[in-house]
Amino acid sequence: MRENQYAEEFQRIEVLEKDELLFEEGKNGLDVGVLFIAYVIMSFSLIILMPKIYLTSNIYYASRDITKLQTQKDLLLEENDRLKRELENIKFNYLLMDLN
Repeated sequence: MRENQYAEEFQRIEVLEKDELLFEEGKNGLDVGVLFIAYVIMSFSLIILMPKIYLTSNIYYASRDITKLQTQKDLLLEENDRLKRELENIKFNYLLMDLN
């Protein structure tokens, strides 16, 4: 008897109730107004975000080029220091040969 009480209490919905719940009143997809609002929001966000994306990528490529040039500058400064030391060494050797 106790099982019948639980069965009645948790009984599934009837077929008519199911049909009423699943019945849609002639809706086929999205409403035109909702679709228009979605396109407006998407267009607005693209208008706002495209310049940011463009500027971000340009800043990235410019900073990459600056880093490359900075590295080349550092290498050239080191090469210049090496050549100066080598020139001083050659001058010193020349003076030593001149004194002998």
